[in-house]
Amino acid sequence: MSFFYLTPVKGDLPVHFLEKIVTNRLLYLEDLLKGENVIYNEFVVEGSIYDNVGHYMLCVTAILNKSWDFVQFILKAEMELFRRRILSISAYDMRSFAKKVIRCIKKHDKIPSFMEPLLVISRHLMLKDLAQHICSSSHSIECTSHCIQLNFRHCLQFIAKRQVELRNGIVYLPCGKWKQYLILLFSMNVRHRIMNTNLEPLKGDPRVKDLLLKFKTHLEKDSDCNSNKLCSKDVDKVLKFFPPCMYNLHSSLRKKHRLSHSQRFYYTLFLKDIGMPVEEAVDFWKREYSLSPNGSHTCCHNWDKDEKKYVYGIRHMYGLEGGRKSYSSVSCQHIQSADVSCNEGGCPFKGFDIDKLVKVLKLDHKEPFLSQINELRNKNQYTSACVTYLKYSHNVACDNSLNFNFTPVKFYMKCFEKSSVN
Repeated sequence: MSFFYLTPVKGDLPVHFLEKIVTNRLLYLEDLLKGENVIYNEFVVEGSIYDNVGHYMLCVTAILNKSWDFVQFILKAEMELFRRRILSISAYDMRSFAKKVIRCIKKHDKIPSFMEPLLVISRHLMLKDLAQHICSSSHSIECTSHCIQLNFRHCLQFIAKRQVELRNGIVYLPCGKWKQYLILLFSMNVRHRIMNTNLEPLKGDPRVKDLLLKFKTHLEKDSDCNSNKLCSKDVDKVLKFFPPCMYNLHSSLRKKHRLSHSQRFYYTLFLKDIGMPVEEAVDFWKREYSLSPNGSHTCCHNWDKDEKKYVYGIRHMYGLEGGRKSYSSVSCQHIQSADVSCNEGGCPFKGFDIDKLVKVLKLDHKEPFLSQINELRNKNQYTSACVTYLKYSHNVACDNSLNFNFTPVKFYMKCFEKSSVN
């Protein structure tokens, strides 16, 4: 599989794993553009299935999001990744790369014009002597030992900068410029894909909707849009948008000033994914854990004694420490399957009796749709019960697709968007 990305991989992947692949790639590309030292990432191994899936799904996100800033980010970041790969490639891998490109191009009945010179240069690079020459450490960008002939239309940027010889409409491209030319062709390939692919039929797919929602924070950040930034002091102001599970965690935290380790992990990731920056998260937990604990709880730590530990843990969840893996908030299915017998968390629709549930939902026992929620609870359809609550209590339009891979973040976003429209 070529990291030129001429053909998407075929097959099936669980949605949660697809999110993991794309999220890891997005964070990797962000670090790449920041000039940071990127570490090994199993989801960005060149030529791998994960690499291919991540690239194409980011392109899908860019197309459907219709944000020019995000498109520019994808073009710039993917080109930088390709540049690093092609400049450090070995002769053996260069030949393998060229052969894969040729095979991919031959599978296409109709190819864009930029693929014609790509085919020409690949046929040269698959030759052992040429590949060793191009990839040797002593090879210079000024080298003219070998040339390929191309139509001038394919080399307009080189012609404009007077970097190539032009005779009778034919450009003689020296081998010192071949890698640079491959980078240019790769950029044209990605741009062509994003600008000329019609994905309108995918807009209604709940899996794609969920991915777009998942990367909303990233898209807004790349567009310099900080209107949805959540400050620690403003959490109580947006509580009305919280799903019952996170509302319950927040209430428990405010009451006891402590949460168990797993619930603190879930709640931190929830706040992160609804827009709380890392510095605000540190401030949020500092405010609570600096207070003396109330009532029974399983956490015996306090901020004064364990500040370094807490700050490291928060930064770790944001992908800024340790293996630099940025974690995402969990799904409703994950919360429902977790053992919460000894802590304050869990899904209220599954674990609470009717009196406690009504209290958390702030409903009256006579509420008409409460019977519908109870019926769904009795059928173990806890996610559907939560969506029903979202629909009637917040007046949010909900269809059956919303149950698919439902998350606390999705609940919050639906409420927040409804409030913004009103």
